[in-house]
Amino acid sequence: MTTRAPARVRTAALLLAAASGAGLLAAAPASADPGRTAAQARSDAAAAVSAAQAAGDAVARAQAELTRSTAAVGSAVSQSVQAQVEADRSAAQAEREKAAATARVRSLYMDGALGAGTAGARRGLVLLSSAVSGGDPAVAERAFEAVRRTDRERVAQQEAGASAARQRAQDAQSGATAAVATMRDVAAQVSRADDALRLAQSRVEALQGEAARLQAAEDAAAALAAAQAAAAALNASAAGRAATVHARGVPADYGDLYVRGAATCPGMRPALLAAVGQVESGHGVNTGPSSAGAVGPMQFLPATFAAYAVDGDGDGDTDAQDPADAVFTAAAYLCANGAGKGREAEASAVFRYNHADWYVQMVQRVADELAAQGFGS
Repeated sequence: MTTRAPARVRTAALLLAAASGAGLLAAAPASADPGRTAAQARSDAAAAVSAAQAAGDAVARAQAELTRSTAAVGSAVSQSVQAQVEADRSAAQAEREKAAATARVRSLYMDGALGAGTAGARRGLVLLSSAVSGGDPAVAERAFEAVRRTDRERVAQQEAGASAARQRAQDAQSGATAAVATMRDVAAQVSRADDALRLAQSRVEALQGEAARLQAAEDAAAALAAAQAAAAALNASAAGRAATVHARGVPADYGDLYVRGAATCPGMRPALLAAVGQVESGHGVNTGPSSAGAVGPMQFLPATFAAYAVDGDGDGDTDAQDPADAVFTAAAYLCANGAGKGREAEASAVFRYNHADWYVQMVQRVADELAAQGFGS
């Protein structure tokens, strides 16, 4: 990881050079030069954009380096843990080998004749002599020393392996520590690069804003006029289509719900609920969901329904798809917004249902036609 440090330095240097070379590290001017033209401002803004793009590329390179260093940290830590486990295993094996050698010496030297002390030791040597040399104590002593020498060699070999494993664990730990330090260094470089890039982007925005302000008023006026014309055309079209909508027959089951729902709001016309039900779903024919997410016979958005929900059929549950719940909730919603308090308040309540004047006119006209036909009377 440490071999990548020069690359990180170059990344930061490239970023700072790109930013300072284009004047991106300087603060944006407090006010535009009154003698500057729109073409000059656009030219300067284009140069600043190029410099900001170069700065962005430098940030991307620094971030890629951070990704690599982060991955290296994971690998180094994993290797360190594995090396430590191996060192612990080797140390334990060395301890077991020492314990086994001690036990073998004790068995041969002290317990050979099931005795203890000097006499027992001599008896052990004699028995060992009898076993390996036909009774010659000198030969027995040499055999005994051979066993001890072999044990010492085994113990030394195990201890050497444990020492080497400890050294590898220390080296791996040092590598992990260095990798973490490198990652912190790269992260700091990325942070500084991001700060410089944000300053570059701010400079670009200032220059582009200066150029834009020279034509902003005219462009804004043209855009506003176009938007107003489009809105007027849309409203005219919607109003034209709405004018063709007239009252239709109300199904008996829905008619009963509209009448009972309106009764929960003093002064509310049953025909108003019926008009909303006709316009929104054709009295339950098209229950959505709409493109905006409205559902049920009265086309409620889920959040609005939850805020005003009424259990219209008394089944202990409220469901926007249930006709009774939907109609009684619509009555509560319209009532909360002024329905039942006169023509203007009714219009205001319907406007809350759908924020369009043509919609209000359509609903009230259909309600008037239904009322004229005797609905709800």
